[in-house]
Amino acid sequence: MANPMDAITTGCLRRVFAGEQIIDPIVQCVQIKPMNNSATGVERFRVVFNDTVNFIQSMLAQQTNHIVHDGKLKKGSLVKLKS
Repeated sequence: MANPMDAITTGCLRRVFAGEQIIDPIVQCVQIKPMNNSATGVERFRVVFNDTVNFIQSMLAQQTNHIVHDGKLKKGSLVKLKS
């Protein structure tokens, strides 16, 4: 059986932020935290992704909350980034 970690595009996050075009890089979700905004009552999720070298934090758009609620995105999930 192949190691799922081999699917991660190692070092891709730094390269993407440097402006390099990388087609469909794969990263791992290492943390998801609900961030409730008491002013608006809108649920948002803070997500941390890892490419085995770098980490990045981001907020999911509230229209995509369903992927967390449906269990499609959870800690340990491999994610293909699309532009």
